[in-house]
Amino acid sequence: MVDDELLKKIKIVIIIALIIGVVGAVIFLIYGFALVWQAMAATVMIIFLAIATILFLALSIYLWIKNWMLKRKLDKQGKELERVSHNLKNCNRRLRTIKSTDEE
Repeated sequence: MVDDELLKKIKIVIIIALIIGVVGAVIFLIYGFALVWQAMAATVMIIFLAIATILFLALSIYLWIKNWMLKRKLDKQGKELERVSHNLKNCNRRLRTIKSTDEE
């Protein structure tokens, strides 16, 4: 009888230990999956931010080069405008001299 009660108590202890072990394993798996999920989410965010940084860096370099090229072109056009303005003044001066000689 003592052996029978001891065997029943051992079975109850083993069943309780198995239940605690299974609950612990489930909690550990959920915790592990949560860590993996957080790691995956963090990785996705880091990749997204890295791509955004690279794109903004490339865009800023492109816009800087475009601005530099436009300033260069503007300087050339300013010089061209001065040359044409000077030629126009010369033509107007010659036209006035021609008109004044025709009137005399």
